[in-house]
Amino acid sequence: MKKGISGALAAALVTGLAAFFQPVLAEQDEKVYLVARFDLDGTTYNQVVFFQDDVITDLKSCKREMMYGRNGNWQVYSHITNAVRGFTYSLSYTCALGRQDFSGWDKSGQINPIHTYEVVIRDQSLQVIPRNSYSACLKKVRSAGGETAKRYCARSTQTIQ
Repeated sequence: MKKGISGALAAALVTGLAAFFQPVLAEQDEKVYLVARFDLDGTTYNQVVFFQDDVITDLKSCKREMMYGRNGNWQVYSHITNAVRGFTYSLSYTCALGRQDFSGWDKSGQINPIHTYEVVIRDQSLQVIPRNSYSACLKKVRSAGGETAKRYCARSTQTIQ
């Protein structure tokens, strides 16, 4: 009888571990986003880009793409960041699932980002909230505990569609 209990326990453990290591797949109405945050060093100013491609269907694939990109070998989200003389910036990436749709990113860098968003990533879920101004956004974020890597204000050329 002890064999049956330990066998059932082992089967449950294996099933649980298999489920734990499965990639987190996007639900049908969710998309996987690579969220790129450009932080102008020494300021509270950020810009954000929401990369999405149907080839990336789960967070594991997104994180793999992020790893390739950090080594300069983007496979899907190929992009180049241009340094602006006299400024330094930090660039960070996060993978998240989201239900919102965004317009395409302006790769030329010629269009000024005019849309202000509060970006919230909680439990790998992306929520982007339009704000009237950057200062109003900062006030809202600060009242919720301040800016973090997962909650911040940013400008973007992309619109929520």
